[in-house]
Amino acid sequence: MIKKYSKVCMLFICLFILTSCWDYRDIDKKCIVVAIGVDAVGKDIEFSGEIAQLTPSAASQEKSQVAGVYNLLSYGKTFEEARVNYDAVNPCSTFLGATRVVVFGQNFAKKGIEPYLYRINHIYDYRKTILPVVCREKPRELFKMKTKKDMSVGFLIENILNHLASSGKAMYPTVGELLFNVETGGGCYAVPYIGTEKGDIKYLGLAVMKKSKLIGEIDLEETDGVLYILAEKPRIVEVIPYYKNKNNNTSFRVAVKKRKIETNYKDNEVFIQIALDLKAELQYQYDIQPVTDNDIKELEKSLSEKVKNKVMLAIQKAQKEFQCDYFQFRRYFKAKYPKIYKKIKWEDVFPKMNIKVVVQTKIVNKSLADPNAKKKY
Repeated sequence: MIKKYSKVCMLFICLFILTSCWDYRDIDKKCIVVAIGVDAVGKDIEFSGEIAQLTPSAASQEKSQVAGVYNLLSYGKTFEEARVNYDAVNPCSTFLGATRVVVFGQNFAKKGIEPYLYRINHIYDYRKTILPVVCREKPRELFKMKTKKDMSVGFLIENILNHLASSGKAMYPTVGELLFNVETGGGCYAVPYIGTEKGDIKYLGLAVMKKSKLIGEIDLEETDGVLYILAEKPRIVEVIPYYKNKNNNTSFRVAVKKRKIETNYKDNEVFIQIALDLKAELQYQYDIQPVTDNDIKELEKSLSEKVKNKVMLAIQKAQKEFQCDYFQFRRYFKAKYPKIYKKIKWEDVFPKMNIKVVVQTKIVNKSLADPNAKKKY
């Protein structure tokens, strides 16, 4: 008899668990967060952001479509209190799985973003691939903007960085990668830095984080040297004067073909060598001139020297100005010398270490320019 009741109970449990959509709710009964902003206002945490505004689809009353976004804003002494205050004024439960970007205000970033990174990591419905950025302006002001591109602020920020990163002109870190740096690299890293200019949202460069706290910024014009070392597939346009005529510029699209970082330890000193093997494509000359084989060799030397100087300036800025290894050289050293790494204090060693950069460039495309062509007229 007991076995018979047990089987019946098991059957009901299975039906209850395996029946799909038992917790089904209409999507328009959810607050779908597109972007979240976190800032510090006095002693309070400020949550701001955008929530997708859903309306019934014109094609089908059973489907919904995004009609726009509306803003969220709440405050609290802690993340939890701010969330409680947010929930208290919203009619639907929050869905965080569609969040594209988390925007940190400067006030909060200076105090340290690490607690919020862990919050994203441990709240189950947050994706760990969210794009983190630091904003020069307050996030709540940013989300009030009416963008000229007719899309939400969160989508616009994510699209700008995604486009730049895919074309090799910026980095697209994720929250998961930052947490990896926190746990293995002491919290030194760089994240995209954004702001507003003339009514537009603009990528301004990189925000430098030390122990996950904002300590400074790298202007957009100075990020090339960082990208040559850190970007997955950097492709940067370089302009150099034509050596025969300094008033004639030549434009190249430069990509990293191979990148090698070696570390050595000798006489209690750390040595690092960065070898960059570049390939360059001639795009055009400001004043078209025949390009000989000898010209190509001279242009390759000039390109190598220019890129080397950019990378060295970026490293010197990290060593002298920020004293922060956001290049993650420590990982290479730790992998090769794990016992020595345990004995040294990397933060003290990094500003003084000897770093050498070697760059070689091969021009692989002359943009259909004939090296042996001679002008007839």
